[in-house]
Amino acid sequence: MNTSLIKTPEEYQSMFPYPHMFQDNFLDENQAKEIQHEILSLPDSAFDRYDNPFEQKFTLRDKFAYPPKLNELLMFLTSDSFVERLSALVGIKLINDPDRNFWGVHKYNANDKLDIHLDAGIHPRAGLTKQVTVGLYLSHNWKEEYGCELEIWKGDKDKLEYLVSKIAPLFNRLVVFTNTEISWHGNPSPVNCPKGVQRIFVTCSYLSEKPQENKRPKAYFVARPGDPEDPEKDKLRLLRCDPVRYKEVYRM
Repeated sequence: MNTSLIKTPEEYQSMFPYPHMFQDNFLDENQAKEIQHEILSLPDSAFDRYDNPFEQKFTLRDKFAYPPKLNELLMFLTSDSFVERLSALVGIKLINDPDRNFWGVHKYNANDKLDIHLDAGIHPRAGLTKQVTVGLYLSHNWKEEYGCELEIWKGDKDKLEYLVSKIAPLFNRLVVFTNTEISWHGNPSPVNCPKGVQRIFVTCSYLSEKPQENKRPKAYFVARPGDPEDPEKDKLRLLRCDPVRYKEVYRM
Protein backbone atom coordinates (compact mmCIF):
# COMPACT_ATOMS: atom_id res chain seq x y z
CA MET A 1 0.00 0.00 0.00
CA ASN A 2 1.06 3.57 -0.64
CA THR A 3 0.66 4.56 2.98
CA SER A 4 1.94 8.10 2.53
CA LEU A 5 -0.50 10.93 1.88
CA ILE A 6 0.87 13.22 -0.79
CA LYS A 7 -0.39 16.57 0.50
CA THR A 8 1.14 18.35 3.47
CA PRO A 9 -1.18 19.41 6.30
CA GLU A 10 -0.82 23.02 5.16
CA GLU A 11 -1.80 22.16 1.59
CA TYR A 12 -4.74 20.00 2.62
CA GLN A 13 -6.18 22.34 5.22
CA SER A 14 -6.00 25.34 2.87
CA MET A 15 -7.90 23.66 0.02
CA PHE A 16 -10.90 25.61 -1.29
CA PRO A 17 -13.80 25.61 -0.52
CA TYR A 18 -13.11 23.09 2.28
CA PRO A 19 -10.24 20.69 3.00
CA HIS A 20 -10.09 17.83 0.47
CA MET A 21 -7.62 15.92 -1.69
CA PHE A 22 -7.21 12.95 -3.97
CA GLN A 23 -4.27 10.77 -4.91
CA ASP A 24 -3.81 7.94 -7.38
CA ASN A 25 -2.39 4.41 -7.04
CA PHE A 26 -3.19 4.16 -3.35
CA LEU A 27 -3.06 0.35 -3.28
CA ASP A 28 -0.92 -2.15 -5.09
CA GLU A 29 -2.77 -2.65 -8.38
CA ASN A 30 -3.26 -6.39 -7.90
CA GLN A 31 -4.61 -5.84 -4.40
CA ALA A 32 -7.08 -3.26 -5.70
CA LYS A 33 -8.21 -5.67 -8.43
CA GLU A 34 -8.71 -8.43 -5.87
CA ILE A 35 -10.92 -6.19 -3.74
CA GLN A 36 -12.94 -5.17 -6.79
CA HIS A 37 -13.40 -8.85 -7.70
CA GLU A 38 -14.61 -9.64 -4.17
CA ILE A 39 -17.19 -6.86 -4.31
CA LEU A 40 -18.45 -7.84 -7.76
CA SER A 41 -18.69 -11.47 -6.62
CA LEU A 42 -21.10 -10.65 -3.79
CA PRO A 43 -24.73 -11.58 -4.53
CA ASP A 44 -27.18 -8.81 -5.40
CA SER A 45 -29.17 -9.85 -2.33
CA ALA A 46 -26.32 -8.57 -0.11
CA PHE A 47 -26.99 -4.98 -1.23
CA ASP A 48 -29.76 -2.51 -0.40
CA ARG A 49 -31.09 -0.32 -3.18
CA TYR A 50 -31.54 3.44 -2.79
CA ASP A 51 -33.90 4.64 -5.50
CA ASN A 52 -35.45 8.08 -5.11
CA PRO A 53 -35.33 11.42 -6.97
CA PHE A 54 -31.89 12.36 -5.64
CA GLU A 55 -30.01 9.10 -4.99
CA GLN A 56 -29.79 5.87 -6.92
CA LYS A 57 -27.19 3.30 -5.88
CA PHE A 58 -26.60 -0.08 -4.24
CA THR A 59 -25.04 -0.25 -0.75
CA LEU A 60 -23.69 -3.36 0.98
CA ARG A 61 -25.95 -4.15 3.93
CA ASP A 62 -23.71 -5.99 6.42
CA LYS A 63 -20.74 -3.85 7.48
CA PHE A 64 -19.33 -6.59 9.73
CA ALA A 65 -19.08 -9.38 7.14
CA TYR A 66 -16.69 -8.04 4.51
CA PRO A 67 -14.81 -10.50 2.29
CA PRO A 68 -11.13 -11.05 3.24
CA LYS A 69 -9.26 -8.59 1.00
CA LEU A 70 -11.81 -5.82 1.55
CA ASN A 71 -11.66 -6.42 5.29
CA GLU A 72 -7.86 -6.20 5.13
CA LEU A 73 -8.18 -2.77 3.49
CA LEU A 74 -10.59 -1.49 6.13
CA MET A 75 -8.38 -2.83 8.92
CA PHE A 76 -5.49 -0.86 7.43
CA LEU A 77 -7.59 2.32 7.13
CA THR A 78 -8.47 2.03 10.83
CA SER A 79 -4.98 1.04 12.02
CA ASP A 80 -3.22 3.26 14.54
CA SER A 81 -0.52 4.19 12.02
CA PHE A 82 -2.93 5.32 9.30
CA VAL A 83 -5.27 7.15 11.70
CA GLU A 84 -2.26 9.01 13.11
CA ARG A 85 -1.17 10.06 9.60
CA LEU A 86 -4.69 11.15 8.75
CA SER A 87 -5.03 13.09 12.02
CA ALA A 88 -1.81 14.94 11.24
CA LEU A 89 -3.06 15.75 7.74
CA VAL A 90 -6.39 17.22 8.84
CA GLY A 91 -5.08 18.79 12.04
CA ILE A 92 -7.66 17.08 14.25
CA LYS A 93 -7.31 14.00 16.48
CA LEU A 94 -9.47 11.36 14.81
CA ILE A 95 -11.32 8.45 16.39
CA ASN A 96 -12.39 5.22 14.71
CA ASP A 97 -16.10 4.41 14.56
CA PRO A 98 -16.60 0.99 16.20
CA ASP A 99 -20.18 0.87 14.88
CA ARG A 100 -19.00 1.38 11.28
CA ASN A 101 -22.06 3.59 10.97
CA PHE A 102 -20.64 5.80 8.22
CA TRP A 103 -18.75 3.07 6.35
CA GLY A 104 -20.03 1.99 2.94
CA VAL A 105 -19.50 -0.18 -0.12
CA HIS A 106 -21.42 1.45 -2.97
CA LYS A 107 -22.15 0.33 -6.52
CA TYR A 108 -23.61 2.52 -9.26
CA ASN A 109 -25.14 1.16 -12.46
CA ALA A 110 -25.82 3.11 -15.65
CA ASN A 111 -28.00 6.18 -14.92
CA ASP A 112 -27.41 6.01 -11.15
CA LYS A 113 -26.33 9.16 -9.30
CA LEU A 114 -26.04 10.90 -5.94
CA ASP A 115 -27.16 14.53 -5.75
CA ILE A 116 -25.19 17.25 -3.99
CA HIS A 117 -25.51 17.03 -0.22
CA LEU A 118 -23.98 17.60 3.19
CA ASP A 119 -23.22 14.45 5.14
CA ALA A 120 -24.69 13.81 8.55
CA GLY A 121 -22.71 15.73 11.15
CA ILE A 122 -23.22 13.66 14.29
CA HIS A 123 -22.79 9.96 15.04
CA PRO A 124 -26.23 8.63 16.09
CA ARG A 125 -25.02 6.62 19.10
CA ALA A 126 -21.73 8.16 20.22
CA GLY A 127 -22.79 11.77 19.68
CA LEU A 128 -19.34 12.55 18.25
CA THR A 129 -18.65 14.64 15.16
CA LYS A 130 -18.41 12.90 11.80
CA GLN A 131 -15.09 14.54 10.96
CA VAL A 132 -13.40 13.00 7.92
CA THR A 133 -14.40 10.74 5.03
CA VAL A 134 -11.94 8.59 3.07
CA GLY A 135 -13.05 6.85 -0.11
CA LEU A 136 -11.45 4.59 -2.71
CA TYR A 137 -12.66 4.05 -6.29
CA LEU A 138 -12.37 0.45 -7.45
CA SER A 139 -13.64 0.16 -11.03
CA HIS A 140 -10.65 -1.12 -13.01
CA ASN A 141 -12.35 -0.76 -16.39
CA TRP A 142 -13.58 2.79 -15.73
CA LYS A 143 -13.22 5.40 -18.45
CA GLU A 144 -13.49 9.15 -17.93
CA GLU A 145 -16.27 9.40 -20.51
CA TYR A 146 -18.48 7.36 -18.16
CA GLY A 147 -18.81 10.53 -16.07
CA CYS A 148 -20.36 10.55 -12.58
CA GLU A 149 -17.43 12.56 -11.18
CA LEU A 150 -17.30 13.59 -7.55
CA GLU A 151 -18.26 17.29 -7.56
CA ILE A 152 -16.95 19.78 -5.00
CA TRP A 153 -19.25 22.79 -4.51
CA LYS A 154 -18.96 26.19 -2.84
CA GLY A 155 -21.91 27.20 -0.72
CA ASP A 156 -23.06 28.38 2.67
CA LYS A 157 -24.71 26.10 5.22
CA ASP A 158 -28.10 26.22 3.48
CA LYS A 159 -27.56 26.49 -0.28
CA LEU A 160 -25.07 26.09 -3.12
CA GLU A 161 -23.27 28.87 -4.98
CA TYR A 162 -21.12 27.32 -7.70
CA LEU A 163 -19.19 24.22 -8.77
CA VAL A 164 -15.49 24.38 -7.82
CA SER A 165 -14.04 21.15 -9.22
CA LYS A 166 -14.69 17.60 -10.35
CA ILE A 167 -12.76 14.45 -9.41
CA ALA A 168 -13.06 11.54 -11.84
CA PRO A 169 -13.73 8.17 -10.14
CA LEU A 170 -10.67 6.50 -11.63
CA PHE A 171 -9.48 3.08 -10.48
CA ASN A 172 -7.41 3.01 -7.27
CA ARG A 173 -7.93 6.74 -6.65
CA LEU A 174 -8.21 7.76 -3.00
CA VAL A 175 -10.23 10.80 -1.92
CA VAL A 176 -10.21 12.48 1.49
CA PHE A 177 -12.33 15.36 2.73
CA THR A 178 -13.19 17.03 6.01
CA ASN A 179 -16.86 17.18 6.91
CA THR A 180 -17.95 20.71 7.72
CA GLU A 181 -21.15 22.74 7.61
CA ILE A 182 -20.24 23.69 4.00
CA SER A 183 -18.67 20.48 2.62
CA TRP A 184 -21.11 20.15 -0.28
CA HIS A 185 -20.33 17.20 -2.54
CA GLY A 186 -21.92 14.44 -4.61
CA ASN A 187 -21.98 12.82 -8.03
CA PRO A 188 -25.16 14.27 -9.53
CA SER A 189 -24.40 13.56 -13.20
CA PRO A 190 -25.83 10.08 -13.92
CA VAL A 191 -23.41 7.28 -14.73
CA ASN A 192 -22.99 6.90 -18.50
CA CYS A 193 -21.43 3.45 -18.71
CA PRO A 194 -22.27 0.32 -20.71
CA LYS A 195 -24.15 -2.62 -19.25
CA GLY A 196 -21.92 -4.78 -17.07
CA VAL A 197 -19.79 -1.87 -15.83
CA GLN A 198 -20.30 -0.48 -12.32
CA ARG A 199 -18.88 2.50 -10.44
CA ILE A 200 -17.55 1.06 -7.16
CA PHE A 201 -16.75 3.27 -4.18
CA VAL A 202 -15.62 2.11 -0.72
CA THR A 203 -15.85 4.66 2.10
CA CYS A 204 -14.64 4.87 5.68
CA SER A 205 -15.35 7.77 8.03
CA TYR A 206 -13.68 8.97 11.20
CA LEU A 207 -15.06 10.75 14.25
CA SER A 208 -13.71 13.44 16.56
CA GLU A 209 -14.59 15.27 19.75
CA LYS A 210 -14.32 18.64 18.00
CA PRO A 211 -17.71 20.43 17.95
CA GLN A 212 -19.00 21.64 14.61
CA GLU A 213 -22.02 23.56 13.40
CA ASN A 214 -23.41 20.71 11.29
CA LYS A 215 -25.36 18.65 13.82
CA ARG A 216 -27.72 16.99 11.36
CA PRO A 217 -28.28 13.28 12.06
CA LYS A 218 -28.85 12.51 8.36
CA ALA A 219 -27.57 13.72 4.99
CA TYR A 220 -29.11 16.92 3.62
CA PHE A 221 -29.67 17.12 -0.15
CA VAL A 222 -30.17 20.37 -2.05
CA ALA A 223 -30.88 21.53 -5.59
CA ARG A 224 -28.11 22.99 -7.72
CA PRO A 225 -28.33 26.54 -9.07
CA GLY A 226 -30.24 26.30 -12.32
CA ASP A 227 -32.14 23.13 -11.42
CA PRO A 228 -35.88 23.43 -12.12
CA GLU A 229 -38.01 24.43 -9.14
CA ASP A 230 -39.72 21.36 -7.71
CA PRO A 231 -41.67 21.86 -4.44
CA GLU A 232 -42.45 18.15 -4.15
CA LYS A 233 -38.79 17.23 -4.45
CA ASP A 234 -37.95 19.88 -1.84
CA LYS A 235 -40.39 18.18 0.56
CA LEU A 236 -38.71 14.83 -0.07
CA ARG A 237 -35.29 16.36 0.63
CA LEU A 238 -36.50 17.53 4.04
CA LEU A 239 -38.03 14.13 4.71
CA ARG A 240 -34.74 12.44 3.75
CA CYS A 241 -32.88 14.31 6.51
CA ASP A 242 -35.60 13.69 9.12
CA PRO A 243 -34.06 11.43 11.82
CA VAL A 244 -37.33 9.52 12.25
CA ARG A 245 -38.89 9.36 8.77
CA TYR A 246 -35.81 9.22 6.50
CA LYS A 247 -36.38 5.59 5.46
CA GLU A 248 -39.67 6.56 3.81
CA VAL A 249 -37.62 8.19 1.05
CA TYR A 250 -35.00 5.49 0.36
CA ARG A 251 -37.14 3.78 -2.27
CA MET A 252 -39.86 5.76 -4.00
